[in-house]
Amino acid sequence: MSPDPHANERKIGLVLSGGGARGAYQAGVLQAIAEIRAEHPECRPIRVITGVSAGAINAAFMAANCDDELQAATRMAGMWRRLTSDQVFRTDAFSLGRIGLKWLTDATFGSLKKRKQARALLDTAPLRELLERHIPFDRVHQHLAAGRLDAFSVTALNYSTSHSISFVQTLAPYDPWDRARRRNENAKIGASHVMASSAIPLFFPPVRVGDGWFGDGSLRNTAPLSPAVHLGAGKVIVVSVRRPDEKAKHIATGGEPSIARVLGIVLNALLMDSTEYDMERLARINQTLDLVPSRTRGETQLRKIDSLWLRPSEDIGFLALDQFHKLPPVMKYLMSGLGNSRESAELTSYLLFDPDYCGKLVDLGHKDGWAHAERLRHFLST
Repeated sequence: MSPDPHANERKIGLVLSGGGARGAYQAGVLQAIAEIRAEHPECRPIRVITGVSAGAINAAFMAANCDDELQAATRMAGMWRRLTSDQVFRTDAFSLGRIGLKWLTDATFGSLKKRKQARALLDTAPLRELLERHIPFDRVHQHLAAGRLDAFSVTALNYSTSHSISFVQTLAPYDPWDRARRRNENAKIGASHVMASSAIPLFFPPVRVGDGWFGDGSLRNTAPLSPAVHLGAGKVIVVSVRRPDEKAKHIATGGEPSIARVLGIVLNALLMDSTEYDMERLARINQTLDLVPSRTRGETQLRKIDSLWLRPSEDIGFLALDQFHKLPPVMKYLMSGLGNSRESAELTSYLLFDPDYCGKLVDLGHKDGWAHAERLRHFLST
C-alpha cells in the first residue's frame, strides 16, 4: 500500500501552555477529549505531544501513558484533584524560614559574599518526588518504538544563554530548528526536564539539565506552537488556561497597584501571553496562504496548520479570589506583605495547589471540553 500523501497534513499535535496550579484545568480538558475519542472510534490519535511549564507535566503524563489515553487522562485528573501544596513545595515553617534566612543574608551581606545562597522562594523537592512516582518516563521510548507516539517535547529556558530550548524525544526524522533565541535539542526526557520547564521564576528554583541551568519554559517562548509544527503536526489542539476576555477586573482597586498586583500581571505576561500571540500569528499565516495559488504554495516554506483552541469559559483568577485562606500559613504570611487577598488573586491562582480549588479547575476543564464535543469529534476525525 502506498503511503498517504496527506498523512502529515492530518497528523494531530497537542500543545499545552503553562500556568502553575491552573494546569488542573488542562487535566479536565484532556479527560473530556479522551472520553470523546473513546465514544467515537473514527477519531484519530494525538501523535505529537508538547508542553511548557505546568503543561509540560500534563504532556509528560499523557506521553508516558499514551497506550491507554482514557485511563491516563482519568488518572491525571484524579492526581490534580488530590494535589496539595506540600506535594509541590515544602510548606513547613523550618524550610520556608531557612530559605528566608538565605534571602536575608544575601541582601544584608551581598557585597561581602561571592556566592549567593538564595535561588528561589520555595523548595520544590516534593514536586520531583511526585513526578517520579506518577510518570513512568521510560515508557515514552517504548511508545515511540511501538508507533503509538511520533514525538514528545517540553521546553525550558536556559538561564546561561537566555535561549528557549525545546527538548525533543522522537525516533522519527524531523527538521531541526535554530531560530532567534530558540532551538531544539534531542533528549531522553525525564523528571529534570519537566522540573526545569515548570520552574516558575522567582518562586521555583532553577533546575540543572546537563551542563545548564533552566527555568520555566514560558519565558521568552515566542513561538509555543513551533515544536508541534516542526515535529510534523498538521493539526494542533491548543489548551491554554486563561479566559479570552480575562482582565482581572475583580482585582482593580483604583489605587496604586501593590507588588502582588504587579507580580500577577508579570506572571500572566510571562506564562500565558505568548500562546495568544502565536495563535494570532498562525491565523495570519493561514489567511496569507489562502491567498497564494495552490500551484505555487509548495514553493514557500510555510504550510497551513489547522487548529482548535480550547480556553476556560470562566475567569480562573476570579475563581481564586476567595481561596487565599487555603494557602499554607507561611505562604499567606509572605503574600500578605505583597498586597491584600484581592490583589493576590492572580498569584493565588498559580500557587494554590489545593484539592478543592484544583478540583474546581478540573471540573471546569471537563465541562468546557464536552461543550466542544462536536468540534473536537470533527477535528479529530477529518
